[in-house]
Amino acid sequence: MDTIFSVLPPAPDYNPVKQAIARAEELGEKSIATTLGYFATMPSSTDIIANPVLYHTPVDCNGTKITLDIRSFTIRGIIPEADILRGNAGPVDVIFTGLFGDAPGSAAGKETLASFINDKFFDSVKHSAQLIDLVAAFVKKYPGLGPEVAMQHQATLRKARVGRPENSGIHDERKSGEMLKDMIACHMENVAVGGISAYMNYLLDRDARASEVDLAKSTREFITTEVAKGRNAFQVSYSLILGRHANDHESLILERMGTIQIHHGSAGSNMVARYMATLHTLSISDFFTASQMALDGARHFGAIHDMSDFVQDLEPLNAEERASRIREKVLTGGLPTFGHPEISAAGRGNQVQQDPRPAIYIAPVFDAIDAGELKLTAEQQDRLAIARLIYQTAFVNGVLKPQREHEPPLRLTANTDFGAWCVQEALGVEEPDRTLLTYIFRGFGWMMDAREQLQQKMIRPVIAPNPKIVPKESDDNTIPDLVARVHRRLTTDNPFSAHDPRSQVQR
Repeated sequence: MDTIFSVLPPAPDYNPVKQAIARAEELGEKSIATTLGYFATMPSSTDIIANPVLYHTPVDCNGTKITLDIRSFTIRGIIPEADILRGNAGPVDVIFTGLFGDAPGSAAGKETLASFINDKFFDSVKHSAQLIDLVAAFVKKYPGLGPEVAMQHQATLRKARVGRPENSGIHDERKSGEMLKDMIACHMENVAVGGISAYMNYLLDRDARASEVDLAKSTREFITTEVAKGRNAFQVSYSLILGRHANDHESLILERMGTIQIHHGSAGSNMVARYMATLHTLSISDFFTASQMALDGARHFGAIHDMSDFVQDLEPLNAEERASRIREKVLTGGLPTFGHPEISAAGRGNQVQQDPRPAIYIAPVFDAIDAGELKLTAEQQDRLAIARLIYQTAFVNGVLKPQREHEPPLRLTANTDFGAWCVQEALGVEEPDRTLLTYIFRGFGWMMDAREQLQQKMIRPVIAPNPKIVPKESDDNTIPDLVARVHRRLTTDNPFSAHDPRSQVQR
């Protein structure tokens, strides 16, 4: 184990700022060289993730052909996003590659990593009886809160319990392997606390009279049943989030979404993780708490909560009023889960960039519905019909700006939050719990960032990928075909009702 965990991929050697300064000085452009110099001490690039445009696929939008320029990532230039869709790479594969790169003995190393992740999760829920009791007391006293509150509460208790031992926290003088073990242990305890909190709130929703003892007893029995089914830490977490024992389709849906979310480039939470590493935070608990707080921000995955609020606002309106409110949101720049701050996800032309993640998340939901393995309530159908109307209005139809009706309509493409919202709405995940799955998996992305950042000292808001890990455009149709298929389904009248799978073949 020590051999694998001590593997630390070297810092990237690609430095575009340094190269640009040298070129500016060569050309005698002193002011340009001086301006670039302000960025010279910041991280040069990253070797973890690259997310360029790789595919181009046409889709029909009310008779107008729109070409989607689809971005797709690779992890360290080794695992492409399409491998996750094909089932060739699961969460441990992505986590291992992100943490260790193309390390020798990868097969055995992945088994070691998976075992360590499971051990730290189950150590918390099985061998530390006090943890479940503490969470039960907290949830009973403060019911209905999101799992992040319970995690932060427990993190504070953890800090009080362990104090500040010598050579702890995150800094570049620690042995990388020992620090990583501490990070995984802390994170998996947080994952356990979050899942237990979510499940106990489900129990209280069913019976508000349940006592602390009842909550703890029922949770232990639930986890024991999950373990008897042979489930690992991630799979138990899916069931805790759902408040029921997840079936195979539900586990597949959540695992695909979680695996895709392990790393997200220069997203806000990833940048906070890098800052915390740069600042040599004294507590690993604080590292995860700060990153999680950024994750829940309204302009990060907190947009999922904004989407719920917007759908709730639309529910009492008629169809015409709903469409009017959606168009207003598009024109004022406040439509949740659409558009993107870093890519060209909006435009009036016939070409626009598309994040494939909404389609990647939603496709297995459609498959489960068609297979009869996922049944939606009338309320879920109604709310998902509103999501479909938002998609239809914002992207398929587009919106004409007043006094610019002669121009093509403005179209916005859906971002990753749209897919995450639809998936969790279809699965019945409670509103306060809808960023927990992302936290579970993104925590490992934060660890990757911290390990790389400790080798680079300073930081800047957006980090360019090293060209050697940037994949070339591809004629592999796995992702573009899936994006086009989900688009076609979302343009039908009842996309979240069962369809004949044969009707989904591209025509």
